[in-house]
Amino acid sequence: MNMKLGGLLNKLVSSGALSEQAAVVAQAESTRDKKTVANYLVEKKLVAASKVASISAAEFGLPVVDLDAMDIESIPKELVDEKLVRKHTALPLFRRGNRLFIAIAEPTNLIALDEIKFHAGINTEAILVEADKLNVLIEKIFSGESSSAMSGMLDEDMGNLDY
Repeated sequence: MNMKLGGLLNKLVSSGALSEQAAVVAQAESTRDKKTVANYLVEKKLVAASKVASISAAEFGLPVVDLDAMDIESIPKELVDEKLVRKHTALPLFRRGNRLFIAIAEPTNLIALDEIKFHAGINTEAILVEADKLNVLIEKIFSGESSSAMSGMLDEDMGNLDY
């Protein structure tokens, strides 16, 4: 197979974590499904999320953060629109000075960083995380927000009822 594999897939193949044939299929199907390669590999259980993150970190020289250790309340989710977060599977984790640190599972997802930089009006910096944990956290943050807003509205309405 002479298909050119992307950096992450190439590293996974050379490390023995993925066969070349599986990498070629993953590249084609992730593109077709409009998913990042990292998300595709983890969703299809082809490579463990932790393995994808550690190989990506070594390949691209980016720090890896364990999302389980993050304080969800401190995440500046208001800086980036939910649609943008879901579109790119990229979540702002924290802000330091004039930099917004973005959790991504796919280090080659430069479009996400650029688009978030444009929308938030602040420089972005990538932080690698495990794809499965990132998906769970995005879901938790944005589905939890709407349900807590709903329960707040319900509590208010209940207080206005005459018994």
